[in-house]
Amino acid sequence: MKSIVIREDIENLQKLIPLSKLLDILEVEIIESVMLEGGGKILLEVVGRYASENEYYMAHIINKEGTSCMLLMSGDRILNAECHRPDGGEIPVNPELIKGLLYSSNVRKLDMYRVKSPFVRWAEKYNIGVEPLDTVHRNMFEKFNMVIKYILDGELGKMQEAFREAYNASIAHFELEEKLQDKCMYDKRKKKSHVKRHLEFKKLMDKLASTSHASQFVKLLMDLYTYIASYLDYMLKEDLELAEHLKKCLGKDGD
Repeated sequence: MKSIVIREDIENLQKLIPLSKLLDILEVEIIESVMLEGGGKILLEVVGRYASENEYYMAHIINKEGTSCMLLMSGDRILNAECHRPDGGEIPVNPELIKGLLYSSNVRKLDMYRVKSPFVRWAEKYNIGVEPLDTVHRNMFEKFNMVIKYILDGELGKMQEAFREAYNASIAHFELEEKLQDKCMYDKRKKKSHVKRHLEFKKLMDKLASTSHASQFVKLLMDLYTYIASYLDYMLKEDLELAEHLKKCLGKDGD
């Protein structure tokens, strides 16, 4: 098994991007749950099973006293961590604390979770069968996925540039939809509702785009995420209705 690499600035990153907040915008699925009797060696063996996978996962570790730590990992790297005492109080993390935890014989339970970006689900769910719109939807979701990836990786410098690309992809999506609605003489009342949603979503994106400091951007994104998600979900449901009209007007492939 490869050795586990712990991010040196993990304490600072945990303050900028708390895992408890990050979990509010991520999808996780449990992939393994183990009661540990042999301590650190078995813990490292379990964690090591996922070290070669090119994806993100979380290890939730609980010791015999009830102290718990959540580790965000990718391959053999620990990217972020958050630890709590049995009474719920937070314990400051650092590489030495995490290293001691991994090799401890005091660990009682380990739960492993696979982490998925929420925008993957949307990309799969909202193929509407009109190729021009499916293309801009996929592009928009790919760009938003990159924002999440850089947040997970703790690459704050790249994160805001990725958001600008997601912003531009969203605007391109709106402009194409409105152009196709005009071309195919979509119901004016429905178009007005559609455009209103576009403007409301753009307002949210403008608020994020105007945030210059990386840590403020992450906090604002997490605070606004549920609101953003509800807008995306609603807009895409409206797109399904629009798609039926466009298929009649443009043909199967939307040409």
